[in-house]
Amino acid sequence: MTLSKWLLATALATGTLAQAAPIVNLFELGVATGKNADYQAVGEHNITASIAAETGTLAMYSVRSKADANLAYMFEIYADEAAYQAHLQSPQYQAFLQAAPGILTEHKQKTELVPRFLGDKKIAPSADTRTNLVVVEVKPPFDQDFYRLVSAAMHQSLQAENGVLAMYAASAKNAPHRWYFFEIYASEAAYQRHRQTPHFQHYLQTSAAMVQDKQFIEISPMLLGNKGYLNFQAAPPQTEATQEYSK
Repeated sequence: MTLSKWLLATALATGTLAQAAPIVNLFELGVATGKNADYQAVGEHNITASIAAETGTLAMYSVRSKADANLAYMFEIYADEAAYQAHLQSPQYQAFLQAAPGILTEHKQKTELVPRFLGDKKIAPSADTRTNLVVVEVKPPFDQDFYRLVSAAMHQSLQAENGVLAMYAASAKNAPHRWYFFEIYASEAAYQRHRQTPHFQHYLQTSAAMVQDKQFIEISPMLLGNKGYLNFQAAPPQTEATQEYSK
C-alpha cells in the first residue's frame, strides 16, 4: 500500500485525523494463582464488547509476561478523554471491575502515557502473532531528535512491511524522557525481517548515542483488539531553549 493510500484509509476509517491527542494507558496487573482462565475470560468480554460497541475505543491489547504467567499487561488507546470516560461507564468494564477483586492481586500499576506516534492496521491475531513491549530512557538533550527518528522509522515500517501490524510510541506523563514502545507483528519471521530492514538498522545506529537505558519486557499476546488504521503523530517536543523563546 502506498503512503497516500494508507493515509486515505486512515482518514476513512477514523473519519478524520485525530484532532486531540488520544488517551493511552498501560496497566500492569498481578493475577492471583489459579485465576488466569478467569482473568482471560473477563478480559476477553471487556475487549471484544468495547471494540465493537464504543466508537472512541481504538485499541485494547491484553498480554502477559513470559517470565511470570501471573503478571499481565493491558495497553489501551482511546480517541480522547470523553471516549475513555465513556468506556469506564460501560457495562463490560463495570463487569470487569466487579470480577477484579476475586481475580487480581494487590499488584496494580497504571502508567499514563503521552502519545508520540500511534499507527496500526486492522489486526486479526493468530497463534503466530508477536508482541513487543520496550521501555527506553532517552537522554534529555536528544528528545526532539529521538522523536523525529522514531516517528520516521515507525511510519516507514507500517508503510513498507506487510508483517508490521502496529507500532506505538509514547512517553510517561510523569517521566517525559521515559518512552514506551508497544509493537505487534504478524509473526516471529515478520519481526526478524523487520530487524534487518535499512530503516530499523538506521534507527538502531542513530539512536545509540541518544539512549541511556533500554528494557525489553518479554510478553506473549492473550487478546488483541483494535479498530485499525489509526494514524497519530504528535508535535515534536520542545527543548528548554524553545520553551524559553515561546514565553
